[in-house]
Amino acid sequence: MSQAPLRPDDSPPQAPVPPIAQPGPGLPPLKDILRLILRPPPGRASAAVRRSLRVLFWLGLVLVLLAGVVLPYLAPHWMPFVVSSAPGAEMKENAYPPGTRLRDCRDVGCPWLVVVPAGEFMMGSAEGEEGHVSFESPQHRVRIAEPFTVMEAEVTLGAFTRFVQETGYKPGEGCFAGSGKDWQLDAKRNWSDPGFDQKPDHPVACVAWNDARVFAVWLSKRTGQTYRLLTEAEWEYAARAGSTSRYSFGDKGNELCRHANVGDRSLKKAIPDWKHEIADCDDGHVHAAPVKSYQPNAFGLYDMHGNAWEWVQDCVHDNYQGAPEDGSKPWEADCVADLRVLRGGGWSYQPDFARSAIRGWNSPGNRNVITGFRLARTLTSSSFTPLPPEQRSSK
Repeated sequence: MSQAPLRPDDSPPQAPVPPIAQPGPGLPPLKDILRLILRPPPGRASAAVRRSLRVLFWLGLVLVLLAGVVLPYLAPHWMPFVVSSAPGAEMKENAYPPGTRLRDCRDVGCPWLVVVPAGEFMMGSAEGEEGHVSFESPQHRVRIAEPFTVMEAEVTLGAFTRFVQETGYKPGEGCFAGSGKDWQLDAKRNWSDPGFDQKPDHPVACVAWNDARVFAVWLSKRTGQTYRLLTEAEWEYAARAGSTSRYSFGDKGNELCRHANVGDRSLKKAIPDWKHEIADCDDGHVHAAPVKSYQPNAFGLYDMHGNAWEWVQDCVHDNYQGAPEDGSKPWEADCVADLRVLRGGGWSYQPDFARSAIRGWNSPGNRNVITGFRLARTLTSSSFTPLPPEQRSSK
């Protein structure tokens, strides 16, 4: 049926209005768009436009690769980031709750750190504690007024190797080693060859207090942050992780092997003449173990008991008489000798020497096959940018 012609006084018919959400063919596939840019069809004008787009495309791709892949390795201190184990709802602007894991760059040269909460604790051990010695007395209350960050594991051989390669630093030769009966200086041993098999993920050994300090300066310059040795009070606070028992997990030395690398059945089997007490368990390692081989404490810190003795900033005192109440301040006045404190015990030591309260010491220039270190870093949350959840990793 044909439509009647319009008369001059007739109103023109209204054009239908398409629905806003009317389905259509949609955008062409991305590959078709890229094909037009990379392979323009014949035609001078379109070819010129698409040639320009092609140049911009490749230039943009190069910039993305530089920013995301190359830059983190050439200038890692420009690419700080944080990985948090806390729920996103707990994260507040410029604040990192206890347990947050973070690092200052994306390569092996930057250690993982854990935020340790502020708090108070009783430092030292009671006279009735099994293994107690007089220089762990008197017990005294210490305040940690501000949260701080601690390396979640000891400095590894891999990280120390990178430090030596980048700086040309030459740690001294010679390292004390034990035979099970006594300790003697072995001129052939050093940080790269302590006399037993070491992989990059083992704690570095045969390092002096002076070496640890130089490493901290290098890491501070590399990241733009302030790295340092822990104070003795900070170290014990971090090791206890809220506990008051001999160890962070309880009082039984024979349960150490799930939490620490100490003198044990493995050591006794490998060295039958070993004369020292051992833990009646098997931690699976005769010498040092890779870091993070055992269960962490309640703060998320690994190897605070055993594996390697750890240098701290403080010098030695006969006991805690006159010790500062502020745990963030190292105790470096009125020292009894030019000795620096070691904490935590090592892979060859008996259970009593892995207690949270145990104190050791050595000359700041001496190196030992059971001695390493970890560092703290001043917490400046404004210098970090949180990663979105899909980019977070526990590795």
